[in-house]
Parts: sequence; structure tokens; C-alpha cells
Amino acid sequence: MNNFRFRHTLTLMLATVFFWGCSDTSVSGDDTELSPMRFSTTSLTSRAVTTNESFLQTGNKFKVWGSYKSRTDASFKPTEVFDGVDVTRTSEGAWSYDEPRYWLPGFRYDFRAIHPVAIADNVTYTIGESGNDTPTFIITDYDAVDGQHDILYAASGSIDASGSMKPVALDFKHLLSRITFVGTPEATLASEGRIVYVRSAALYGMSRGGSWSAGDATGYGTWTTSAADLTGQDQPYAQVTFSGTECELTAEGVDLFPASKPILMIPQAIGDNFYFQLDYFYNDDNTVFTQKVSLREISAALTGGWQAGRSCRYRFTVGMSNNILFAAPMVDHWEDAEGGSYNVDLNN
Repeated sequence: MNNFRFRHTLTLMLATVFFWGCSDTSVSGDDTELSPMRFSTTSLTSRAVTTNESFLQTGNKFKVWGSYKSRTDASFKPTEVFDGVDVTRTSEGAWSYDEPRYWLPGFRYDFRAIHPVAIADNVTYTIGESGNDTPTFIITDYDAVDGQHDILYAASGSIDASGSMKPVALDFKHLLSRITFVGTPEATLASEGRIVYVRSAALYGMSRGGSWSAGDATGYGTWTTSAADLTGQDQPYAQVTFSGTECELTAEGVDLFPASKPILMIPQAIGDNFYFQLDYFYNDDNTVFTQKVSLREISAALTGGWQAGRSCRYRFTVGMSNNILFAAPMVDHWEDAEGGSYNVDLNN
């Protein structure tokens, strides 16, 4: 069984500058003496699920926000250094953005990043009015059905700049939950020459929209959904349709929502009116059977509901007498089987 996880660590090495007074800065030496900002990734794994390969494609981007404040003077107003700046993968295999930034020793920094860049319109980064304020990062009114993005978020936590700085690590996390349904035929069907074909599958009842708050800067944050965003049978959260005998269930199991068209679920508690519907037929009978299954009932083991950064796999078996049987869902950290290690320079 493959696990799916995105763990992309970015490291930013900013050159040292010296602070003079309250409002003026002076760079030590000329630009050629400054250390360039660098990014490195320890491992990688979007609606198609983000993988190592896709993240490193030429032209791929993520956005960065960042700010600093005084460690000793609460009256000093925090200052932005990144405001949703695009960082782009170049054809030379480097990451590039405009206008390099530098550390100011004596200040406390905060960095946030999001991928894909299309989600940036929903992002608000607030740095506050004084040194006592903690930066906040929120995503508002996100529609998962219309957006269909694998949202990845990273935060550095508070970093105090002083002297020679170590790299800043940004560890990207999945903010959504990935849901899969894998179907198999009952073993006795094959011995009788019967084949099961899936006509369609759908999920509905759950909320398609919500807002997210980072909370603990380096954690998975919190999603808030609204009853006004609930999906229905006529407008499901996710649906897949197959023509003819295109989708044959096999003993090895068939993923109805593979990585090319995954269910990227807004994390939420599993309600009484959440359903999985399956339409299928047999090779010796063109009658289409419909099974409507309560997701709450088959998810009894998921006491925390669908959680961010987790992959939940439902496995079911279609039997001989118009019935399907679900096993207990399996939950894993959303991991990517590719792994990998990359070190790249950021060129400006």
C-alpha cells in the first residue's frame, strides 16, 4: 500500500546586515560579499496530488509571507519583508524571486508559505501593530469543489536574528484530508464467471467550503465549516462516472478516486447525513444496482473525523446478491513514496 505525504523542507539563508538606529539600515560590504538566500528540500511529495516530480517542474511556484518585530521594544511596529511573493522554479533547476531580502540582527522573524499560488487570493497575513502581537495566517471562504487544490502550508515559527544565521526550515504540510475508495469483487464471483463493473461513485452531505486559521504557526491549524456549504445528492462533493465496462473491479482492488482525480476533503467531523453512493452492474445482467452507504456508520473508528494531513482509505467488497461490505477505514499520514533529497540555490 502506498502512503502519500508531502514533507518539503525549504531552507532560507539570508545574508547578514547591520542595524543602525531605529529606521536606517546599512549593509556590510558590497552585494558581491553577501551570502545568497538558499532553499533545500529534504523530501517531497496537489487536485492531482503534489509529488516530488511535479513540485520541481519548471515554472512551479509557491508564495511566501514574512515579517519581523523588535525583541525588546514592544512599541516598534512589525514590518513585512515578504507579502505573498512568488518563488518560481526556473529552467536551470533553481528557485528564483525578485528583490533579495536580508536579516536584521536583533529582530524576531516569522515566515509563512502556501502552495499552490492560486490559493493566495483567499489568504490574509496579519502582522499586528506592536511587538506584543503574534502574526496570524488565515484562509477564508475556500470552496474545495471549485478550487480542487492540494493545499500545502508551511511556517517557520519565531526566529531571532543574530550574527551568523542558520537556514530557516519551512516544513510544508497538507491542510486537507485525502479520501480514497478501493473496491474488490467477492471471491466467489470469479469462480462463477461474474464480473462487477462500476458505473459511478459519489460522496455528498459534507461541507464543501470553509475557512482555516493557522493557530499554532507550525501545526495543522483549524478548519471551520458552515451548514450553508453542505453538498447534496444533486451536487456532490466528489463524483466519478465510467462508461460501459471501463471500470472492472479486480481482486487486487480498484481505486475509484486515484491520484489523478483524488478526493481532497476539507477536514471535518463525519455527520449523520454523509453518504457514499455506488452504482454498479454485473456482466450477466445489465441491471444497475445502487447502494447508498452511511459514511458515519462505516467511519465509527474515526473519532476525530477526517483530519488534515491524513489519508483515509475505505475498502469495500461487492457481493453476489446486490450488496457491498465495507471494512474499517485505514488512516495513514499523507506520505509520498518517492522521497528524495534536493539542494538548490536561489538565484536573483
